[in-house]
Amino acid sequence: MTIPDGVWTYRSLSDNPGMTGDFNNVAIWEAELMIETIAGSSEFHGHIGGRPDVVPADHPYLTVTGRSHGGDPRRVTFRGLGVPGTEFDGWIYDYDGYVSPVWLGGVGQVPAITGTVTRTVRHGTAPAGEVFSFYAVRQPFAEPRGITSEVPQLGLARVALPDTIRDMLASERHRLHHQIWHAARNRWARLSDARRDRLRDLGWQPGPKSAERLALGPGMWTNGSGEDFLYMHRRMIAMVQAEFPFSRWGRLPSPGLPSSFRPGFPKDRVGNPDGWAVPEAWELPGAGDFNVTFAWRKTAAAFHSEFQRAEAQFTDPDYLVRVSLGELGARLEWTLHNWMHMRWASVPRNPDTGAPAPEGRAPLDWDPKWLKPENDYLGETFSSHVNPVFWRLHGWVDDRIGQWFAVQEAERPGTVKQKQVHGVDWFEADGTWAQITDPWEGPRGGGDHGGLDLDPDAMKAALTAIYGPEPAPPGAMTAAAEVGAASAFGPRPDWFTLEPPDDAL
Repeated sequence: MTIPDGVWTYRSLSDNPGMTGDFNNVAIWEAELMIETIAGSSEFHGHIGGRPDVVPADHPYLTVTGRSHGGDPRRVTFRGLGVPGTEFDGWIYDYDGYVSPVWLGGVGQVPAITGTVTRTVRHGTAPAGEVFSFYAVRQPFAEPRGITSEVPQLGLARVALPDTIRDMLASERHRLHHQIWHAARNRWARLSDARRDRLRDLGWQPGPKSAERLALGPGMWTNGSGEDFLYMHRRMIAMVQAEFPFSRWGRLPSPGLPSSFRPGFPKDRVGNPDGWAVPEAWELPGAGDFNVTFAWRKTAAAFHSEFQRAEAQFTDPDYLVRVSLGELGARLEWTLHNWMHMRWASVPRNPDTGAPAPEGRAPLDWDPKWLKPENDYLGETFSSHVNPVFWRLHGWVDDRIGQWFAVQEAERPGTVKQKQVHGVDWFEADGTWAQITDPWEGPRGGGDHGGLDLDPDAMKAALTAIYGPEPAPPGAMTAAAEVGAASAFGPRPDWFTLEPPDDAL
């Protein structure tokens, strides 16, 4: 049995039995307690210490080792040892506490530990054996959007997107485009003829009319939909990188500790040092199989098996040399790409209140609150691209295009030819290695974003054709009227698929 990993706020109090008149008179110490469970056991390690804004070289703190025991409530014991060469050198404190029970229907409750602590050895004038009370409450996950510091000497770059880019991506136009583009491709195989015809009328069918390229269903590996996936996101990356030259993931980030007392470490990094910490899983009501797989994908064991195995395949020249660009894109999209989205996803929250909303936003809910920049949930296409992690994981995916071309050029020089397509660095279609002459991003005829026509009313109408009631006969409603008539709370949006289709890898 274990307690939740992460960063806790620790507070110790004197056991004065009298009324003090001022609660501050019993306060002793407020500190950061970090807990990291040792995989496969009930043991944990970490640290406890006061947290300055920037850690100095001789900062004193205690290293922690402990164990979570059984029982109800669960018992937790740990020992803190002072770091040699600092003010706490030689200090030993022992802690014994219990994980607080959860109140059914409780409001605002967070994980907590309450207990007692004793000074095990004397230091200075402080005697051994003195006992105090303590409690610790777990801090919320440190979202990447809040990490703005840069510490070059520690290799820590800015994680958060600049406000101007974040606000652009959080706009209704960009959110709707990302949502409808994925929804049309992913659901095309399951749509009725009436829904498909409505999308064609609006120009939002996935690919040329009557020659659409579904992304999930028969022929998905060979129909070129994977090229659409890679191309569309390449434009998105180029657009953001032109204003914010973010560093891409060279390798997928390995699991790491949630905080550090390294000299120079800044306070805003606590809980998420490099920006790529993995938030804890949550449960979706009534989705047992999904919940089990979802929780597994967030573990270190899953990373060191499934994620690294997939990463090894998609960076293997022997694999890249024998796969077309479309098949590479499709297999990436429906395995490692989707897994990464959900591994690094935090629980969706109501942007007005901050309260967890495990089922997320309904696909036809146009309430303005969902346009707030705080709505950057990685598990839904309406919001995922507002999250800083999106750009790093898609940067890794985009780098596979360049590696694929380099391998092709080494094996069969001149066969795959580079060219620009609507302002994006791309490839000529040869029917074998690159199949698509005009990758699909949406209806063209607009003045920017590659000449796309991104009319919000038309995009809402297209989403209504997918998620809303069966479309009315042609000409019965304008696009704007159709959006207004649609239910705001349709079926739950598609979650990024956690399990790949058959023979995905």
